[in-house]
Amino acid sequence: MMNYIWAFMMLTGILFSIANGTISSFTDSLMKSCDDAISFIMALAGIMAVWSGIMKIAEVSGLISKIADAVSPVMKMLFPKVENEQISAMMIMSFMANIFGAGNSATVFSLKAMELMDEENKRSPIASDTMCMFVALTMSMIQLVPITIIKIRNDLGSSSPEDIIFPSILAGIISMIASVTVCKYYERKSSYV
Repeated sequence: MMNYIWAFMMLTGILFSIANGTISSFTDSLMKSCDDAISFIMALAGIMAVWSGIMKIAEVSGLISKIADAVSPVMKMLFPKVENEQISAMMIMSFMANIFGAGNSATVFSLKAMELMDEENKRSPIASDTMCMFVALTMSMIQLVPITIIKIRNDLGSSSPEDIIFPSILAGIISMIASVTVCKYYERKSSYV
C-alpha cells in the first residue's frame, strides 16, 4: 500500500511541476532531498554503531544479566508470562537503548524480542498480551537523554539543543503510564471473556 502512496505522491509532484513549468526546480529539490537524506543517515550511523557496541559489551560482560536480575520484579509485573531468559534479555536491552536515547539502536533488540515472542506465540496472527505490552512500552519509553533528537537539534543550529531533555522525560513518563494502564485494562478484560 505504501508503494502506491509514494508512487502517487511522486507522480502528482512531477505532473504539478510540469503543469507549472517548474520541472527543473522539482528535480533540483529531489536531488537535494536525496543528498540531505544520505547525510542524515550517515550522521546517525555513528551514534547507532557506538550504542550497539556498548550494548554488545554489556551483554557479553554479564551486565545485562545483572540488570535483568535487578529489574526482574518490574518485568514480572509487566510481563508475567515471559519465562524465556533470552526474550527478557532482548527486552531489557531494547528498553535500555530507548531509555538512554538511542531508539534507532533499540530497534534491533526489539525486533529480535518480537521474533522470539512470535515463536512462543506459535506464529499466531493474533498478538499475545506480552507482545502488545512490549510494543506499547517500546513506543512510549521514557528517554533520559534523547541523544538522537539532541543531535538533530544541534545539526539544525539550535542554540540549546539539550532543552528537550526535561519535556522528553515528562512526556515519556506520561505516555508510559498511559500505555501500561491501557494494556493492563485490556489484558484483564480479555481474561474474563
